[in-house]
Amino acid sequence: MIILQGKLRVISLNNPLALRHVTDTLELFPNLEYELIPIGSAPDEENQISILHPLSVDPERVFNALLIGNSDVAVFQAIDLPYPLPEGLEVVALLDSGDQNELLLSSDYISLEQLPIEADPLAGYSVIVARSGHSELKTLFGQKDVRSKFGKVTLVGFGPGNADLLTLGGDKALEKADIIFHDDLLDQNFTGRYRAEKFYVGKRKDCHSFRQDRINRLLFNAAKAGKRVVRLKGGDPMVFAHGGEEIEYLHRNFVEVNVIPGVSAGIAVAAYTKISLTHRGISSSVAFVSGHSESVRIPETDTLVCFMGGFNVRMIAQKAIAQGKRPDTPVMLVHNISLPDQQEFFSTLEELAQSDQKFPTPIIIVIGKVVALRNNSEVEVLKPVFLVTGTSAEKYHALGTVIHQPLIEINRIEPNPELEKCIQDLDQFDWIFFTSRYTVQFFFDFLEFYGKDSRSLAHLKIASMGKLTTDALKKHGIKPDLQPGEECSEGLIGEIELKKIPAGRVLIPRSNLGLPVLPENLARLGWEVIRLVFYENQYPDHLKPLDLTRVQTIVFPAPSCVTNFMRLYGQLPDDKKFIFRGKETEKRFRELKQL
Repeated sequence: MIILQGKLRVISLNNPLALRHVTDTLELFPNLEYELIPIGSAPDEENQISILHPLSVDPERVFNALLIGNSDVAVFQAIDLPYPLPEGLEVVALLDSGDQNELLLSSDYISLEQLPIEADPLAGYSVIVARSGHSELKTLFGQKDVRSKFGKVTLVGFGPGNADLLTLGGDKALEKADIIFHDDLLDQNFTGRYRAEKFYVGKRKDCHSFRQDRINRLLFNAAKAGKRVVRLKGGDPMVFAHGGEEIEYLHRNFVEVNVIPGVSAGIAVAAYTKISLTHRGISSSVAFVSGHSESVRIPETDTLVCFMGGFNVRMIAQKAIAQGKRPDTPVMLVHNISLPDQQEFFSTLEELAQSDQKFPTPIIIVIGKVVALRNNSEVEVLKPVFLVTGTSAEKYHALGTVIHQPLIEINRIEPNPELEKCIQDLDQFDWIFFTSRYTVQFFFDFLEFYGKDSRSLAHLKIASMGKLTTDALKKHGIKPDLQPGEECSEGLIGEIELKKIPAGRVLIPRSNLGLPVLPENLARLGWEVIRLVFYENQYPDHLKPLDLTRVQTIVFPAPSCVTNFMRLYGQLPDDKKFIFRGKETEKRFRELKQL
């Protein structure tokens, strides 16, 4: 603890300017005894520092001397004091050295017409800095501390526009205020209930009444004149409202600031549209972004709330899609939240990205699946998302949302002499096994090409691998003689064994990637098998990986789909469910998963 007895020792740079500043400052305290030791003449410079002048040494050296106890206080010109001070230090007094510009002392604290904004508000002031908690230094220097005459500034959030949303704390601050600097409050008559002087400092796109630096200066001037100041802002003062800039400016200039929060428009939009920004199973994360400039960034989050984006709606939608959000993502735009003329617009990212529609401002944009809850039940919105990798996705649409990315491409082989011979010799076969709807499609295309139709199969028995294959056969007037319950090669073999169907000569139309399971097992049972390759299963050109974040289940109808998925994505994900058609498809998956 410092005991203020005897002389305070002062060290300063050994030049007339520095020495003059220290002595002029300390003359404010005529009864203060101190010894001035210019740097360069003191016998033990480091140990005899009691009061340091910043013009003599760099600020870090001054601060270190204070913190380790080698000095008691330091004198700074107010405009030279670094901000913020290191932890453990504080300003014990702001002193008026008596040489301020007369304009700075004007009682007209609102008018800035004669005052250049560049003029530093604390030019001509000095500060005394010491370690925190030394009450005796505050007592000594506090008698001249001009901050005791300063007023305080309170930042108050008004909410999105409805006066009912103003907090009790905000109302109390407004009741006590001498002057209120307010934004574009949508209820223009509301502030009339308070006795304080009102001053409008609102800003709108292309119509700014005051730049932010001038607003900062107005707040300071009013506080410096001893006024109780309220800075009344729409929404919350600390959410896209320049509150942090105003606080820093005022703190830097030694004005005390309080903040009373308000209801942010980004929060109010959920209440006034009854659409929750989070919802179990749908959205567990929310991001608030400013959309007033073209540099807006779209974070990875379930729900996105965009402020001040009314003039950039199309650009925001385009960026959201470009950064991976689905084009069909629902979007809600809300104008004048909480007011009687509140308007709501619903769209999708894709529609907004292609539209030049203009929306009224101010407007809040909400992007995400939660918007769909407005017109859909939770069950509908929570439907699982399937990635179907085969050529057909029809059967999965009833189960949920389908993303269809075919990882195989089917092309028939032409010319095909072997096929022509088989078609001409159909009477030499007992059975035809159709393993997919493509084998049906291409077989009957070739049958017609060679001048034949379904009557050419009258003497044959027909086997179908599954329902889609059977549906394709029915289009040609054919009802299969055999269809297994388990739609795979193993299921068809099991059905043959169960029904003890006698072996015969069988034609199996298939692709170039057809698996050997069916023909090998038929051969084991004594069948004569003719495999006829008449279409190719190929890797499609121009495939690009998709964002699979929303996908819960991946459908693999064939082993080639698994192989091609691995080729495209590089790995098989661990956080998904999988549906396989056939044991061989699942077997291929297990093999590749172990790589």
